[in-house]
Amino acid sequence: MDEIDFSPAQRALIDKPGSVFVPACPGAGKTQSIVERFTQRPGVPARQGVALLSFTNAAINEARQRCAQRPDLLTAPNYVGTIDGFINRFIVTPLYKALTGTVPTFKDSWHTVQGTTFGVAGVPLEFQLGWFAFDHDGGNARLVSHQVPYAQRSIVTNLSDWQRNTANTNASRLARRFLANGVMDCAATRVLMEHYLTDPTNRARLGQLMSARFGSVIVDEVQDCDSSDIFLINFLLDFGIETVMVGDLDQSIYGFRGSTIEAVQNLVGRVPEGSRFDGNYRSSPAICAVVNSLRADTGSDIPLGKWKDDQYPVVVLPVSGFDHARSKIIEVAGSMGFTHEEIRVLAYGEKDARECAGASPPGDKSGGKLVQLAQAAATLQDLRASAWARARAQAMQTIEGILRGLGRDDDRVLADAEFLGSVGLTPRTFRDGCLRLVSRASPFDGPPSAFRAEMRNGIKALGWDGWINTGGLRSPNGDTWPVLMIDEPDALDWSTVHGFKGLQATVTAVAIPPLPRRATSADGVGLWSKGDPGESRRVLYVGASRAQRLLILVTADLQVPAVTSCLQRDAVPFMVVQNTRDARARA
Repeated sequence: MDEIDFSPAQRALIDKPGSVFVPACPGAGKTQSIVERFTQRPGVPARQGVALLSFTNAAINEARQRCAQRPDLLTAPNYVGTIDGFINRFIVTPLYKALTGTVPTFKDSWHTVQGTTFGVAGVPLEFQLGWFAFDHDGGNARLVSHQVPYAQRSIVTNLSDWQRNTANTNASRLARRFLANGVMDCAATRVLMEHYLTDPTNRARLGQLMSARFGSVIVDEVQDCDSSDIFLINFLLDFGIETVMVGDLDQSIYGFRGSTIEAVQNLVGRVPEGSRFDGNYRSSPAICAVVNSLRADTGSDIPLGKWKDDQYPVVVLPVSGFDHARSKIIEVAGSMGFTHEEIRVLAYGEKDARECAGASPPGDKSGGKLVQLAQAAATLQDLRASAWARARAQAMQTIEGILRGLGRDDDRVLADAEFLGSVGLTPRTFRDGCLRLVSRASPFDGPPSAFRAEMRNGIKALGWDGWINTGGLRSPNGDTWPVLMIDEPDALDWSTVHGFKGLQATVTAVAIPPLPRRATSADGVGLWSKGDPGESRRVLYVGASRAQRLLILVTADLQVPAVTSCLQRDAVPFMVVQNTRDARARA
């Protein structure tokens, strides 16, 4: 976003000391404002630090760039990073080390760690640790059905009591092995945090240390907080630490991971509310109008940025199926002067986003180690804008985990430092070796056996064949890939709405699917029509608010009347495009 002159509401956030919650519309310049407050640190004594916590990299990267000439702002006692990083560094690590003598190793997810799956007799799937919730010590595992991929959920739902109990027991046993070596995922660290801070002695001691170190904590995108994030922020408030929260409650779309808008409302209600940021520096007038229509709250966006004079209407593009959408999206955008490189396709689900963009179907997530390695390698080799940094980071973790999983059984549960020491590598040499290995071949240019041979030769060339058993890399049946993971070269860039949160695109095409046949509640369009709040409506709101100049609502035929009725009701400038002549006439 271009540099802006700070508005009175932004200046109040930057300059006024004290805890506060500031609501902000999409594209309101909140990232620049909170970074400015971080650098100005109003009312914070020189000896104390300021922490800037965010769920996205946008605020973190902005802070680091703005502090390039003041590197002292990025060192102790200050902190800039994610909430997970804050929890790991300042709460779990010191207490875990004091209690066990072990420095913990943190993983984003169990899914990137090899050796975290197991079978149960009579059940035709591999259970994964990421499907379970645990107590702080890894005990009392509980299989959580909504964590299981949709395609396998019916199998889990129909487990017998014996099979479910066996799965819970095996998960507890496996989790304890990892935790005994200090290896844990983000969910485990949060459980540990709550366990530690429930103890009065730990809570008092850590609260005193926190309040001595930090004079202020700034929380970006507060609407994304789940129950453990809220637990942490309440802890900070309880010990009198100035807490500044900025966000848009209508962008709360993470109910599937335990986030509820009611809990966040209770949290922000503990502090005074500042003036709302209502200047939208991202979007055109028509896009601001549809965002105002989709918002369940009463706030209103005022277009102020580079595109405030744009006159493009919102486009409703009826489709009989998303498999026909890509060419129509390109034609409509092209008739208005936009290129296909400027288009981003968004949907709630990955399958709809891929189909609408003309990309290949999702890959087989249950493939063997060779298939998983090929998928991760393809992600790292994909240099297009749609291959996000987060996806590449996860792919890198997957590759490192697979290679570790091909080593000695006991090495799988070791902390990273112990494992690397046992094979004579440093973190950098291990990562560099992994990158060299997966760059040897494009995995889907040939049969799996050819990729397998390249991986075996590469492992030998690295000198890693002494500790890696390449026999664990097996080709799929028939020596064919289950699903090709390379997207067609003419596919549009795509993302899920959740994956694109915090970002923006010149042209955004949001997929609106038909209402499910067995729908038990109103979908996003239904809630929008009735004026009722709900997460599915908020997902549409977030998707639409990513657009800068042109918003295309790729709408299933049966949903078109309801969508156009909402747009007419709220005076949103729009047009229904049945063919490109309609678009050219209005461009």
